[in-house]
Amino acid sequence: ALTAEFARLGAAAANVRLLDGQSRAALQAADVALVASGTATLETLLCGCPMAAAYRFSPLTAWLLRSLRLVNLPHFSLPNLLAGESLVPEFYQQAVQGPAMAAALQSLLEHPLERERLRERFRGIHLTLRQGGAQRAAQAVLRLRGLASE
Repeated sequence: ALTAEFARLGAAAANVRLLDGQSRAALQAADVALVASGTATLETLLCGCPMAAAYRFSPLTAWLLRSLRLVNLPHFSLPNLLAGESLVPEFYQQAVQGPAMAAALQSLLEHPLERERLRERFRGIHLTLRQGGAQRAAQAVLRLRGLASE
């Protein structure tokens, strides 16, 4: 199905490469990314790729969420939630519009210092999330084998 979409692009698709199942490689090579909200934004953060996040619910789900006030967060993307501030542009529901998202990505592309600032913030969040996981896992294994003290 994607091949047919690329064929319709014609000459513009000449430089497009489809990387099926290689999201990490694509994100590490990308200058910026437009990412659907969820764990994909966390993966993008961990790869250090500046991004904009977009998410659109079905109209019924969005209506239920608004009507029942089930979600009351200042941000919806994991990078912004983890940072506790607006690091990456977010587009939600009706704001998910091509021109607005393209402008946000274009702005990131035109400002290399902003991209580097985001990468630095992403590295800090990454280190906070790690919390010495490898060391803690090794200690847990040693304790299980009776080779380390509590």
